[in-house]
Amino acid sequence: MRARSDSTRRRFDDLISVIESTRALASAADVPEAMSLFARQLTTLFDASACLISSYDRATQQVTDWAAHVVPPAQLNVMAEDYPLSEYPVTLRVLTDLVEATATLGDGGDRAEQAFLEQHGFKANLLSPLVMGGKAVGLIELFDTRHRVFTQDEMQFCRLLADHAGIVLGTASLADRLEEQHLATVGALAAALEAKDAYTGNHAQTIAEFALAVGEELGLAGRELRATRMGALLHDVGKIGIPESILNKPGPLTDDEFTVMKRHTLIGADIISGIPGMEEVVGLVRSSHERWDGRGYPDGLQGTEVPRGAYVIAVCDAYHAMTEDRVYRKAMSVEGAMQELRRCSGSQFMPAAVEALARVVERGLQRRVRFSQAA
Repeated sequence: MRARSDSTRRRFDDLISVIESTRALASAADVPEAMSLFARQLTTLFDASACLISSYDRATQQVTDWAAHVVPPAQLNVMAEDYPLSEYPVTLRVLTDLVEATATLGDGGDRAEQAFLEQHGFKANLLSPLVMGGKAVGLIELFDTRHRVFTQDEMQFCRLLADHAGIVLGTASLADRLEEQHLATVGALAAALEAKDAYTGNHAQTIAEFALAVGEELGLAGRELRATRMGALLHDVGKIGIPESILNKPGPLTDDEFTVMKRHTLIGADIISGIPGMEEVVGLVRSSHERWDGRGYPDGLQGTEVPRGAYVIAVCDAYHAMTEDRVYRKAMSVEGAMQELRRCSGSQFMPAAVEALARVVERGLQRRVRFSQAA
């Protein structure tokens, strides 16, 4: 009775581990982060010395290092190198037949696996395919510096975890494809605006690239950073609904004209609100002209009431506008634009966003200097 209780407890613990592992993978910002997290989890769960996860290309029959976790003093080369599987028949069988395999140093098994273990200071390994859509897309390798025999239960448990990771990867890949479709839609909308607005030109794409760099500098990541990039690309799309006489006026707008122009944030938010999965982007487009002090439009939000991504878009938009030629004025210098942004920091702009932009601009200037000196 006690043996059955212990076995049931182990199965329950295994189930909890699978659930927690899957939840953690699903919360990762992107696939590389998910794989790094998974390598660490596997190393801990199996009390191993290291875990290496590689991607697998069926066409070339090569694996490429993807992510790893190593517990010192063990060492493992984690450089992104390619390995032809013709040199490792057991690994090839794992990936083509979708089976697990294990080896212990000195067990008389495959010579290539034995040599690999000895070369890297390990005495045992466990191999499992990472399967997505019924096909191997990667390889999981657990290593131990101790003379250890991985059991059949351990191999099956590793495969169970790998299969759940494959489900998460499949979901992430679907999300990536949907995001590409969203970006295509966004690009089409931005192109439609650029065809109408004489000033806009390549403005939207430039702001999107800037916002991505500044957002990363500010600490944005994952969904928040992706939404900021899309929001930057679409922040002016509502100008499609603004009369061209106002949109392309070669000079300052009157108060009445400016009232009409301010509607573009609402129009833009309304245009993209019907696109599935763009809820966060809608909020950024709507709030892209709000101010830190609450004197912006359309809602008069202030401080932390405004999403950080909207502040990033606002500061990038202002910087680009100031450093571009207009019909009624010449472009400001980079130094002059940064001075103006800092003057308005804490009133119009989020202070942290201004400083993040300053660091991005400074790095860009340094690269230009190095390039010109090299030329």
